[in-house]
Amino acid sequence: MKKIFGVSSLALFLSLAACNQGNDKEAQLAELKQQQTELQEQIAQLEAELKEEGKGGPAEKKTVPVTVLQVQQDTFRHYLEVQGRVDFDQNVLVSAKVPGVLTSMRVKRGDKVSKGQTMATIDAQVLEQNLAEVRTRLELANVAYERQKNLWDQKIGTEMQFLTAKNNKEALERSLATLQQQRDQYNVKAPVSGVIDNVIPNAGEAVAPGVGIIRVVNTNGSKIVAEVSEAYLTKINKGDEALVRFPDLNQEITATVDVVSSFINPGSRTFTIELRPKNVNVALRPNLVAVVRIQDYRKEDAIIIPVNLVQRDEKSQYVYVAQKQGERYVATRREVETGVNYQGKVEVLKGLTAQDYIITAGYQSVNEGQPVVFSQESIAQQ
Repeated sequence: MKKIFGVSSLALFLSLAACNQGNDKEAQLAELKQQQTELQEQIAQLEAELKEEGKGGPAEKKTVPVTVLQVQQDTFRHYLEVQGRVDFDQNVLVSAKVPGVLTSMRVKRGDKVSKGQTMATIDAQVLEQNLAEVRTRLELANVAYERQKNLWDQKIGTEMQFLTAKNNKEALERSLATLQQQRDQYNVKAPVSGVIDNVIPNAGEAVAPGVGIIRVVNTNGSKIVAEVSEAYLTKINKGDEALVRFPDLNQEITATVDVVSSFINPGSRTFTIELRPKNVNVALRPNLVAVVRIQDYRKEDAIIIPVNLVQRDEKSQYVYVAQKQGERYVATRREVETGVNYQGKVEVLKGLTAQDYIITAGYQSVNEGQPVVFSQESIAQQ
């Protein structure tokens, strides 16, 4: 009460001094200096008492609420992303073996066919006439051979007559077999078992060798084909794991790199890779768009944080962490060294350890040594 009265007395004195403009200024100045000395002594005494009670010292910095995330160690993976397409080992565009006009088309899109099944026929009228002629001649040759053989068995006639009849019969048999093989080429057959994916011509249209008319796809041997920049030639190897996403189907599967081409396309500066799906649980179609992500970097027990938390200045990269000092947490600037980043995450090589509390929200409002308090969201996360 005595200290408070002293301060009040000073205020009253100053008020009276301001009202009494006629008094001696030197006397007033001396009186004020005397009061100032007394006030300084009182302030020093109060600060000493508060310091002993643990309440004194410099003015406290404002406490800032922040959201924190406890740093954890996890496996960091980096993927190379390229666009590919679905293909099949048995994806065949069948063409006719001989030129001609289609007389029938026996399949349509979506039909299932077996290997060797006739899918279309080509006009072979001239060849049919040749076959009929050879068959007639062969029948006569067989009769002549049988009679000549019977005579020869009875030692009648000459050996040359028997051999001539036998030769005529065998020659016509070989000619018939050749014509039948030629006739078979007028049937367009399925080279593999599968599903008819496309039928191009109709009956009555002309076809020719080398021009595809029916596409047959066997969906059991699916693969993903992609073109990769030559810059990644040493980073992709046979057996690498990959994730394949089909945007149009909104599904993703795992796959393994099966083929890495050694040839670099001089036009696009790319090389071809083929991947084999591990668990095909989706209905794949030829040339379906696929987004391929190939794992080209992996590190176990890595420190991983969101890349947007890393701040930069002219000298270094840094983050703010909440470090415990006594009974409270304060913001501490921590310089870090980062490695590879992928999809918003970055690998921290130096500067952070597991169990650190990194400030994820509010770090723009804190300074070094700023007291912080965790938000309810941070407590829930922990």
